Amino acid sequence: MTEDRTVVLAARGVGKRFGETTALAGVSLEVRAGEVLGLVGANGAGKSTLTKILSGTEAPTSGHVEVRGRRVRLASAEQAREAGIETVHQDVDAALVPDASVAENLVLPLLVAGRLGRFPSRRRIRAEAARIAADRLPGVDLDAAVEDLGVSDRQRVLIARGLATAPSVLVLDEPTAALSVDEQRALHATVRELAAQGTAVVFITHHLGETVAVCDRVVALRDGAVAGEFAAPLDAKRLAHAILGGLEATAQRSEVATGGEVVLDVAGAQALPGGPAIELVVRRGEVLGITGLLGSGKTELLEQLAGVRPVLAGTISIDGVPFRPAHPVDAIAAGVGFVPEDRARAAELPGWSVADSLTLPDLARYRRGPLLSRRAEDRATADLIRALGVVCSGPRAAIESLSGGNRQKVVVGRWFAAGSRLLILDEPFRGVDIGARADIARLVRGAEAAATVVASSDPEEILEVADRVLVMADGGIVGEVDPRTVDAETLADLMTRAARPQETA
Repeated sequence: MTEDRTVVLAARGVGKRFGETTALAGVSLEVRAGEVLGLVGANGAGKSTLTKILSGTEAPTSGHVEVRGRRVRLASAEQAREAGIETVHQDVDAALVPDASVAENLVLPLLVAGRLGRFPSRRRIRAEAARIAADRLPGVDLDAAVEDLGVSDRQRVLIARGLATAPSVLVLDEPTAALSVDEQRALHATVRELAAQGTAVVFITHHLGETVAVCDRVVALRDGAVAGEFAAPLDAKRLAHAILGGLEATAQRSEVATGGEVVLDVAGAQALPGGPAIELVVRRGEVLGITGLLGSGKTELLEQLAGVRPVLAGTISIDGVPFRPAHPVDAIAAGVGFVPEDRARAAELPGWSVADSLTLPDLARYRRGPLLSRRAEDRATADLIRALGVVCSGPRAAIESLSGGNRQKVVVGRWFAAGSRLLILDEPFRGVDIGARADIARLVRGAEAAATVVASSDPEEILEVADRVLVMADGGIVGEVDPRTVDAETLADLMTRAARPQETA
């Protein structure tokens, strides 16, 4: 933190109601120049609503916002930007223009503000985009359409754009959710550098480890109100207690599951074309973790098992029966449930209800003659809502009305409802708070009738849920660790070393 302790942004008794629902109840906080303020809380605690108010996209019902001691009314994102507040929102796809190029997305705020002139040339746009991208987006094609980028690269584009205006206050909402370990560390270094230069940073995250590592001070929200304020040195257990109100913050690990018959047997497979052969076995009741940095091949391997992409090589069997899916339908028929990395794009259907989403893989169970029984769907969904701890208004609530953690519970839970024999979960904890993460981890670890493969690039997450962890790099398995004998930092270092090319003599 710099010596300048000027309060550059403050919320004073901010409240927000949506009909009968109170999202924020008199929240007050201050952000000082040169400070990294962490904002933490469970899904539904009010973080996103407060972020929208600070960024000008939502108006408070009561209270007000101050910028450098002056009361302001922020009626738009552009007004907030003019006041020196730049926000990088959690919903990457909503913040970017998918069919526009990377270059056009990078300069979008400048175009809206007219800072590049009334009719800037393509050359001017690209030159400005190249300036913004310098040192921030290595390997990203500025002429590529944003919709063709992976989740991680889209997140990096949004962060680079947020830094482009050199704001006095930078609000980062879950900025590392889609980043690899190396990218996370680079962003942490950037945040600390910005703070050292006098920028005030509001850092919103579900990961308490990075909260402790990055933040100078933390405000915890619970049920729309401030549940606690903490200054460095920070303690993750105290933060978890404030967030959850004393509830258990992590899933309790049972004895490592090693028994049970073989469900999945993979021999000579390839994650990437021309890559090394992959051999793995997963037994009933076991949770196999797979981790690695971006480009390690873990997603490609899982998508082959789920029929999303063709099997490149080798043999696969489920319960001893040869398995070579040509389509996801083949995988579902074989008892495979798949949660993809990009939930919003590949696992959710906009406008569908919780009931529609949960019962989708097993509609035959709810058919009464030629028609689906809405009553049977709702009855089964109500049972699942209780079992999974999904917070919603009922079976017919729109999936978009749920928080991120509850939406992920629905996506994961649909395969438990369908009685899947093999569960394949790619980044199931992304954008999920510690409470929902523990719920999902307990659900996965309690699936004694199924074998489960979980892929995550977050060391803390994978160690919490897995019985054993495979480390991947360059399309191959380069190591295996026992979660009982390593910590998250050790695993992160192993992942990083494994991904770096070895020096030759």
